[in-house]
Amino acid sequence: MNDDSQQKHVIVLTAGMEDGGARATLAMALAVSLQAMGCDVAVYMNFQAAIWALRNATSSIHIRGFDSLETYIDLFQESGGKIYVCTSCIEHLPLWSGREGASDFSSPLRDSVIPAGVTTLASLLAERRSVSL
Repeated sequence: MNDDSQQKHVIVLTAGMEDGGARATLAMALAVSLQAMGCDVAVYMNFQAAIWALRNATSSIHIRGFDSLETYIDLFQESGGKIYVCTSCIEHLPLWSGREGASDFSSPLRDSVIPAGVTTLASLLAERRSVSL
């Protein structure tokens, strides 16, 4: 379902590991639920949440009462959901500290994650309903 009547949402995730992945899990569970309702959903990860865009960062995150964060992200992406990550935020992760060619974000990122700047976030916010976690 990808027509003009389809509801569009963007979930802006700012929380990283400081809460053990609870807000990230809730955000991705919400994203999958909205997809199941036929909505077009995008997730934009910024600030500390940029960590979730990295390969293997979610493998040990499992909040009681929910599926694992890894499961939600996989389901979301398999259903066509787009995950954007703040390029400036990625540069501040320990993985990139002092790294030559820091603008090459492809290798440590999860498959299909899109590095994007604040202009992309502004565009998503202008065209979609939004929630921030």
